[in-house]
Amino acid sequence: MDIVPLTIKCAYMTFLFPFAYSEKNRQKISDILLNEGFSFFTLNNTSLEDAFYGDMTIIHEELAQFFYPFLEDKLFPNEMNNPDFIRFSKAFYTQGALHLQESQINYDYEVMSIDVTLCPFGNGIITVRTNITDQSHDLSDILNFIHYFRVLEAKLREEKGASHHFSFGHCSSTSELLFKYFIPYLKPFLLHQQDHSYEGLPFFEDERMFASAYLIAEEEAKIIPEHLFRLGQVDGRTPAGKPFISSTNPSYISNYVQEHAHTRWAPNSYIITSSQAQITITNRPFAKCTHSIQEFMGTHYYNLFIHYFYKMMLLKLSYEYSEIKWGKDKQVVNELIELITKFSARYYFEEVIVRTEGREIAQLLRKYFRINEHYVETKETLNSLYRTQEDQSDNRSNNLLFILTVFTVVSGIYGMNLVIEGWKDSSDFDSIGSYTLFEWVAFITALSGIGLSLVLVCFTAIKALQNTIRRFKKN
Repeated sequence: MDIVPLTIKCAYMTFLFPFAYSEKNRQKISDILLNEGFSFFTLNNTSLEDAFYGDMTIIHEELAQFFYPFLEDKLFPNEMNNPDFIRFSKAFYTQGALHLQESQINYDYEVMSIDVTLCPFGNGIITVRTNITDQSHDLSDILNFIHYFRVLEAKLREEKGASHHFSFGHCSSTSELLFKYFIPYLKPFLLHQQDHSYEGLPFFEDERMFASAYLIAEEEAKIIPEHLFRLGQVDGRTPAGKPFISSTNPSYISNYVQEHAHTRWAPNSYIITSSQAQITITNRPFAKCTHSIQEFMGTHYYNLFIHYFYKMMLLKLSYEYSEIKWGKDKQVVNELIELITKFSARYYFEEVIVRTEGREIAQLLRKYFRINEHYVETKETLNSLYRTQEDQSDNRSNNLLFILTVFTVVSGIYGMNLVIEGWKDSSDFDSIGSYTLFEWVAFITALSGIGLSLVLVCFTAIKALQNTIRRFKKN
């Protein structure tokens, strides 16, 4: 299948990197970021409106008017000690190049700025803003750059062979670029590293960042379904350097575009949303795109951000309940139910956007992040686990009640008095061998009753201590 070329004059790209951290380190991370030159982001600080976005200015007032008030005050708190979302941003404006060894292709690009946002419940998101605006490139090259940049640790053949080159050094992966050169001070706080990989993070799909981009094609260039399909699939080039598309069926491509495209401003602008990328493409002149680019970096970014957080949180809950030891972690189930209840009550809302266009894009994000399905599945599974744990707890209680009833009946037979006459005068147990049958019953009942009581007290104390220690470590 012949691939139709499309020239891209400017490309603004944003990559979202989710991570997990211990909530007890929240203040320590904040202090370190401030010491390293990051700025605490607030809407009141209008000096930050043009600090992190290249030649663009993001009007904070538009951000404030984009969300409903019940979410706005959580996304944009004025104090760092707030338990909600606190964002720290730093401008870098550093020039570098992505080199592909096999195809001998170089892509010059700029790292504009990096955000580190500490989210509730020990989640966080690193946002990396880049651009390619120095010269025109074919769409295949831009998608190829996005494909390789979003891979943190290359493991598949089609992901290997890329390296980043800067004036301060070069590295073989995006992960190394970030945590060796740009934000090395954050690495010790990441909880999901297992043998220097990211496999321990349940909401990190294929160890790739989520990509968002705004692409400006040549003026009045024809944007066809093939281009839009490749945007959603991030189909760039083969390792040999040839343009690539992951389908040759025109009907399949047409149906895909119909489902994934936001066509409000067609035929000049489209937004394609998938589980791996959300990309805007336009053929309007740059002068007429300024406001749209500002929306991409401002209101649309936060629309993506909050729904990406929803996805992270629900996948995290799904992972945690899948790790529960069956029948042994009732307290953990209770904590997970408490967690999703807090999440639902304070952060999770069906509608968060005020404007119509924002709602339409939000619906696409909810659909392809499968947020509603994850939410329903998580709640139903936790409720089912809770009911099962309750049934098992009831069975244990019934068994304990049966044992206690036996002791009560035996005690009643003896008139609530299990004292053997020989015990009153001496602690000498030499006479045990001469006990009568009823004295033996009394003796065994008394010792087993005392032992059972001690076991129950110790078990309850140990369980309470374990729960306290777990909560302490978690917090």
